[in-house]
Amino acid sequence: MKLANESILWGIEHIFMDSDTDLFPKPEEIKVIYKDKEHVANEIAKIDISNYAWKPCRRFIIPKSELSYRVATQLDPLDSILLASIIYQFGQNIENKRIPKGDQRVFNYRFNPSSDGYFYNNYNSWNQFWETCKNKAQSYEFAIYVDIADFYNQIYHHTIENQLISCDFPNPAKKSIMNLLESITQRVSRGIPIGPHSVHLLAEMSLIPVDNSLLARGIEFCRYSDDIVMFCNDPIEAKKLVYEMATILDKQQRLILQNQKTKIYSSTHFINYCNENLKDNPINKLEEDITEVLKEYTSGGYGAIRAKTIPDKKMELFTKENLAQLLDKYLQQDEPNYSRIRWLFRRISLIGTPNAIEYVSKNFTKLVPAISDISRYFISIANNQNVKMYDVGEELINLLDTEVFKVNEFFQISILSLFANTIHFNHIQKIISKYNSSSENIKREVILCANISNQTDWLRELKEDYPRLNVWSQRAFLIACSSFPADEKKFYLQGINKNLGSGDILENLLIKWAKLN
Repeated sequence: MKLANESILWGIEHIFMDSDTDLFPKPEEIKVIYKDKEHVANEIAKIDISNYAWKPCRRFIIPKSELSYRVATQLDPLDSILLASIIYQFGQNIENKRIPKGDQRVFNYRFNPSSDGYFYNNYNSWNQFWETCKNKAQSYEFAIYVDIADFYNQIYHHTIENQLISCDFPNPAKKSIMNLLESITQRVSRGIPIGPHSVHLLAEMSLIPVDNSLLARGIEFCRYSDDIVMFCNDPIEAKKLVYEMATILDKQQRLILQNQKTKIYSSTHFINYCNENLKDNPINKLEEDITEVLKEYTSGGYGAIRAKTIPDKKMELFTKENLAQLLDKYLQQDEPNYSRIRWLFRRISLIGTPNAIEYVSKNFTKLVPAISDISRYFISIANNQNVKMYDVGEELINLLDTEVFKVNEFFQISILSLFANTIHFNHIQKIISKYNSSSENIKREVILCANISNQTDWLRELKEDYPRLNVWSQRAFLIACSSFPADEKKFYLQGINKNLGSGDILENLLIKWAKLN
């Protein structure tokens, strides 16, 4: 079975606009793919997806808070397009099987692909969830809040397979998705990758039987991903609902509830809890004022926000002193609200103020759980401001030698990606010196850093290393070959091209691009 060209073009648009994940720096390959998207789409359209061999992915430990983490997955860029295209082409089948959005029971990741490459209509869905919970609680005496433990990592592959069949996915598409899940989990029959946007719909699909089971029992409920709220009028019934929910999850796919988050509320207390989740609950007047401006002058959903022009008078709120004071407040809490910190950096990266850079560079280790959004902030400021940030670059380079950063490749990649995206941090000599002692994932970033810094002579010395590099580093080197003199890169790349097959779509594309640039 082959995918529709329209679906593939949408998949390319998706990874260009929304990236392959929210967690990793956008791979350089995506920019090359987008420049020749018609050709790439035509090549992918030749693939028989039922027999497709998914390529090696990358997995990293990524912090959620100070001491908690998750294992995130980054697919090969071509695989990201292929999976996104499959979900785009058949995702409506899943949406049609879900409880209708208008019933106000299931709120998140509602499949509604836009023409500019975004999968879901997620804007304000979190607030809609809590607003609906609040309204329903007014008609009941009790609300029961439960959370599924380690949800994505515990999703049973047989459940995914059965639901794909139930959602009328063609057998080749079903087989292809199952092959991907098995390859990522090393044939363990549990877990779906955390990272790719398209996977969220598969997670939602896995809970369709749970939603239907709750409906069949006449249980009033609201669900946002793995957060479920049920309602009743009797304290004994409330306790019974906890056990009933645990039984449903166990029988459906051996999922369990997270004990720490399971709680029975009186209606009054739960309405107060809803109000806490609905309001911004600023930690001080400064945050209240800043949040007000950010909400007024940025708009859109997760990953799809746009900034408007902010009057100078209101921009005065975003001074170095104010942002430092606010971030200090966040970090001084017993349990820092990293979700709030991530939100702040996503917004100020759109506004374009460089005034948080100095604070972050001096307090990076404390802000590590927000590293993905901070990295995007640094890149956007460095490129948009077009200013030299040598001192900041030095602070960042020094972080790579700290014990915390040494033990986590994701931290190192996040820092090096800053240098790979802008020349304004400088320090390329120090980065190059790390190449020989680095892992394959770090070598890729060093190559990309050397490329943007025009270190052609040093890159030329790596030509003989190419066969020994892993595929991610090889592709980085193919991109870097674009800086070689025309004749040199022509003959060198021809040699590599001879060993490639027609199925090496991305490698062939990068060679073609490097020759022309």
